Amino acid sequence: MSRLIRTIAGVLLAAFLCELVPTVLIADEEKTAVANVRFEVNGELVNVYYDLLGPESRVHKIRLVLLRETDSLFLYHPVNVTGDIGAVIFPGQHRRIVWDFTKEFPEGLTGSDFYFSVEAEAVRTEGINPLYWVGGGVAVLGGALALLLGGKKTPPPPVGGFPAPPGRPGQ
Repeated sequence: MSRLIRTIAGVLLAAFLCELVPTVLIADEEKTAVANVRFEVNGELVNVYYDLLGPESRVHKIRLVLLRETDSLFLYHPVNVTGDIGAVIFPGQHRRIVWDFTKEFPEGLTGSDFYFSVEAEAVRTEGINPLYWVGGGVAVLGGALALLLGGKKTPPPPVGGFPAPPGRPGQ
């Protein structure tokens, strides 16, 4: 019986790895592009607008970069940002990132040659949330390893050794 369980665990582990590896290695055929990047200063905030072009169902990771025309070495990644930035952004027009630059540059910035670059990276999910892949993979891998390694059965805890969880209010 133990040998059968270990064989099944090995097959499950191999099937999971064969499914995961090709998904990670496949090149992204559908292109992503960022267009119409522009910004406006509104008091202490900078609004950066952009259009994200690509398949409507594709999730993207968006990053914002502040650059300077007269200094090619100047490169700054704003931190105090909100809006259409981060790991789960879908394509669309008139996307907006709001940067509270005074939290990072309390004295302000001098010069008029600053501009922004919006970087987009398509996240390959194959129609499934990547967290499901990670969670499912950990569950399959952990179960397969537990079955493969076997191990001694642990006796149940003694009665009264660990307190029961509290009941719900009103029960």
